[in-house]
Amino acid sequence: MQKEHRLTDKRDFQRVFHHGQSFANRYLVIYYLKNRNSEAFRVGFSVSKKVGKAVTRNRVKRLLREAFRNSSDQIKESYDLVVIARPSAAELEYESVVQNVHHLLRNMERPDAGKRKPAPQRTNSPGAQDKQGERRKGVR
Repeated sequence: MQKEHRLTDKRDFQRVFHHGQSFANRYLVIYYLKNRNSEAFRVGFSVSKKVGKAVTRNRVKRLLREAFRNSSDQIKESYDLVVIARPSAAELEYESVVQNVHHLLRNMERPDAGKRKPAPQRTNSPGAQDKQGERRKGVR
C-alpha cells in the first residue's frame, strides 16, 4: 500500500474512533471519518492478540492490506479508515477477505450507514409498571 494511503499516527486512530462512525460484519469492523485535509483515503489496521499468534495476526494484516489496495477504486472520497479484525477473521482466505471488505465499503457509502436504529417502543404490558420502580407484592 502506498505511503499516502497509510494511517499510522496514534492521534489519527483516536480521532477516527472518537469522532467517526462504524460499521461491522461478522469478521471485520470499520471506523470511518471524512478527511478534509487529504485528497486520498488513508487506512490503518488493528489486529488484537485475540486473533492469534503473531504469524496469524500478520497474515490477517497482509490480506487486509492487499484487499484494500485492490479495492481502492471503490473509495470515492477521502476518508480515514480504521479496520479492526475480529478473532474469526483468522480463518478467512483471501477471497473471503475481499468480499468482506467490499461489503463494508459498499455499506459505508450508504446514507444511513453508521446510524443507530431506534430502540423499540415500550408497550403497556402488565410488567411494564414493575420496571418503573413499583414493587410487586411478595417480592423483596
